Amino acid sequence: MTLRAKLLLLSLSVLALPWAGWKFVQQLEFLLRQGQEQALLASAEALARGIAVRPASLPPAGEGWFAHRLAFAPRLDGEAGDWQGAEVDPYAFGAPTPWLRVTLGRSNERLHLLLDVRDASRQRGEAHWPGDLEYDRLRLHLSGPSGELRLRLANSETGALRVAGEDGLPPPIRIEGFWREHAEGYTVELALPQAFAVRTLGLEARDLDAGGQRRLAGTLDADGTLQRRPVHGYVGGLEPTLAALAPPGMRVVLADRAAWVMARAGAVGADTTEDDLLPWRRGLYRALLFRDTLPTASEPADARRVLRAEVADAIAGQPGTAWRRDPSGARLLLSAAVPVRVDGQVRAALLLERSNSEVLLLTDRAFSGLLGVSFVVFLGSFGLLFLFASRLGTRIRRLRDAAEQALDREGRVTRFPVTAARDEVGDLSRSFASLLDQVAGYTDYLRSLSGKLSHELNTPLAIVRTSLDNLDSADLPAEARPYVGRARDGIERMGTLVRTMSEVTRIEHAISAVEPEDFDLRALLADCAEGYRSLLAPREFQVELPAAPLPLRGSPELVVQALDKLVDNARGFCPPEGWVRLSLAAEGEGARIALANAGPRLPEAMQSRLFDSLVSLRAKPQRDEGGTHLGFGLHIAKLITELHRGHADARNLPAGDGVEFTLHLRDIPRSL
Repeated sequence: MTLRAKLLLLSLSVLALPWAGWKFVQQLEFLLRQGQEQALLASAEALARGIAVRPASLPPAGEGWFAHRLAFAPRLDGEAGDWQGAEVDPYAFGAPTPWLRVTLGRSNERLHLLLDVRDASRQRGEAHWPGDLEYDRLRLHLSGPSGELRLRLANSETGALRVAGEDGLPPPIRIEGFWREHAEGYTVELALPQAFAVRTLGLEARDLDAGGQRRLAGTLDADGTLQRRPVHGYVGGLEPTLAALAPPGMRVVLADRAAWVMARAGAVGADTTEDDLLPWRRGLYRALLFRDTLPTASEPADARRVLRAEVADAIAGQPGTAWRRDPSGARLLLSAAVPVRVDGQVRAALLLERSNSEVLLLTDRAFSGLLGVSFVVFLGSFGLLFLFASRLGTRIRRLRDAAEQALDREGRVTRFPVTAARDEVGDLSRSFASLLDQVAGYTDYLRSLSGKLSHELNTPLAIVRTSLDNLDSADLPAEARPYVGRARDGIERMGTLVRTMSEVTRIEHAISAVEPEDFDLRALLADCAEGYRSLLAPREFQVELPAAPLPLRGSPELVVQALDKLVDNARGFCPPEGWVRLSLAAEGEGARIALANAGPRLPEAMQSRLFDSLVSLRAKPQRDEGGTHLGFGLHIAKLITELHRGHADARNLPAGDGVEFTLHLRDIPRSL
């Protein structure tokens, strides 16, 4: 990964700023919602206390009966299809499986009862039969303004309901009803007169099977005694009170301990955020900010029961709150439910609900400000980091390019650019420049070393050679003459080294003072080939020259010297039974001289270094083929080739049976 990419990746840490701001907005929104909850709970508590001062209109603390408001008086036929307004689960009694279900309704101030009994064994009787007889029957225990009333309900078949008192005599009030038999038991539907306002109701169902066993179900206590439960329903008289006490723009609902609605008033105010918030912002708040809110309650505005978690908490004695969102938008609804207590007992639950647009508006303002500031800061930081990374990367690339070009193909040190910057990159460039200055001085010393050594060694070599000549003329013992011969061989080898180094120096001076001329390169190579043939014998020598002359402007003497070095190198590595091939071909505006020979392959790592000074692959001196080799031959060939604006290269032959050295030559300009 590049430095620029790393810095750009590091710049992404700036995203921590909007993330931290987003967390701040979330915390702010939480505190705002908490404050709204406390305020709505305080309003609900005040409203509950105002209702609690009228305990007569509230249901009792214990279990009771809830009589639903019926849309119209049902027909007394034992069918539940016309009980509009009471499409709810009825009260169920019986164990282990409920077999008695009771539904209460009120229409035109009359109390209606729908009783369904699951009875597979039919032991029917009549209501006027003596009470000590065993048969299937129902018992009602009522209380009203005129006192208590005990009734017995029993029919032997489908028809008008038969009603009698506990003594078997007709009851003091007229009760209308119908008894319907069906495959699973029987259903009783009855209506009490308007004049008898029922306050409490107790119910018992007695079922007798064919074996004489009986079972009981209803409002019975542990010892089987029939108990009465208070009857209550929707209290329309509370609506003016609720409407007067409820704050504007809120909906209030009073529910009993079973969550049945006893009274309601008010309506949730219209949401003012629909026109102030853009659709994409509403969607964003729904997806990110208000994920913990619930969907809008599914019950309609005129629901007869409010089955909500906050209402269940209030019935249990604890206040509860809930946030809900409108599925069609970003509208937020806040509801709070509190218990209504009388003498320390929970008699009902009060639900207060309102639309809460303030939280959305305040959150939107905070979010908009945060988004704008974060965007500007992020763009500014990202831009500065990008510019810094680009400038730093450019400086490092320049330093890399200068380091790669510090040495030319001849090994000479070029000028290294030095920057005045006082940072780490500037220090590094100055360190490179200082190091390369030392390398340049050392390189210049090495380049002049061969000439200095050849000059300085000539005099002591002449003295030693003269001394050995004098020793030859002296009368030496026979055992000393071999040592004199060895000394003379050593002097000759040292002389060869000195001459070689002098030759390199001489050629370098000749290259700098060359006077180019026009000559035929083909004719030059043809003349040289004849001399090489005897030199390379017994090796097979092949010559491939073009048919037409190949003119070239340059130094024919230097070209011959370069070719001599290649032939000498081929002679040293090609075995006697091998072959050597010299070829010449036109190449663009110049010529290509190639000398291939059989022999060992070149190491891959050495192919680009063979033409450097003092580089040789010979393992030991070759006495029979020219003496000691110091690695100057191919270097001289390279210098001559570069004088002719070309280059030299070496490669292994594709067949793997030898190597090929190539000189690429071009005309030397006349202005040289």
